Amino acid sequence: MKIIEKLEDGKLLLRVEKSIYRHDAILSSAYKFTDDCYIHVDSIDSNYYGVYFAPKDSTVDLISLVNNFCNELIDEQIRFSLDISNKSIKELIIRKAFFPFQDHEE
Repeated sequence: MKIIEKLEDGKLLLRVEKSIYRHDAILSSAYKFTDDCYIHVDSIDSNYYGVYFAPKDSTVDLISLVNNFCNELIDEQIRFSLDISNKSIKELIIRKAFFPFQDHEE
């Protein structure tokens, strides 16, 4: 099975593994490319999301755009993973910044 597949009418399908990438990361990545193409995200099966790309005009290099999307997807997934792993630290910093004397009150 190909990761990137050419479809009819100049469209492309990118298969994204569910076990690696969060749906939120895919949507965040997709949003950044909506100026140049139409994007549709759907579940293909239990293992893959399908990200469908259709160019808005004939000047769009869709292969290059999909490759850039893949890089953006990695960035977004790392952001989501770091946010989850650093959640308790982030909450502590916010609590100390906005409620600095709360822990010292009786």
